[in-house]
Amino acid sequence: MKRYAFAPQFLRDFQALGPAISGADAEIVDRLLAAVVSEPERSERFQAFYDPRRPSWLLRADPFLLHYAHDAEAEEVVFLNLFRRR
Repeated sequence: MKRYAFAPQFLRDFQALGPAISGADAEIVDRLLAAVVSEPERSERFQAFYDPRRPSWLLRADPFLLHYAHDAEAEEVVFLNLFRRR
C-alpha cells in the first residue's frame, strides 16, 4: 500500500470513543488498521453497498467494525467509519 488516509467521519467516530476506550480496545483498533493496510483484500472482509460507484468494505474485530475503501490501482486505503458494538 502506497498510502492510507482517514476520512473525517472515521476521526469523529474514533474521537467519540474518547476516554472510554481501554488499552485492549485501542490495541484491537491498531491491529485492525494495520491488517487492512498490509492486506486490504482480506478474505474476511465483506462488501458494503453504501455507494455503488465507490466500492467499500467492512471488516470485523470484536467489538469493532471497520468500514474502508480500497483503490487497488492507486494503492490507497481510506478508512471511512469505525463502529463499536454496544
